[in-house]
Amino acid sequence: MPEESNPPPLPEDVLAALSRGETVEAVKRLRAATGLGLQEAKYLLDRHRQPSGGFAEERAASTAVPASVRNALAAGNKIEAIRLFREHSGVGLKEAKDAVDELERRGGFYNPSLAPGEAPASNNRWLWLLVAFVAACAVACYVFFM
Repeated sequence: MPEESNPPPLPEDVLAALSRGETVEAVKRLRAATGLGLQEAKYLLDRHRQPSGGFAEERAASTAVPASVRNALAAGNKIEAIRLFREHSGVGLKEAKDAVDELERRGGFYNPSLAPGEAPASNNRWLWLLVAFVAACAVACYVFFM
């Protein structure tokens, strides 16, 4: 598809559907209003969603991630993080999932060895080393003094 500097304006009902996060509904309405094909309608909506399009303010507002989303992600609860992000920003499910995925990728929250919802184990290496040392001292005392 050719790049346009400014995409044409969208009908009001399409913009309303986009603002509610209903991308599929927006595509349907745009196709009905303009007669465009699926690929062309999707392309036009994507162009409007880019920061140079009409959604720069929405995108900037949704980049502020509340601490509750970060905490849920750090605890390994990605579904809860997506739910909280949707409540905070008012975006749709796909947009919230994409934002949480990006946050997870950038923030170092991703751990492929953990199951969804599983929290990482604490590192108690020093505690076990201390227990082993005390046990070795107890065995040595028993052997030498008995």
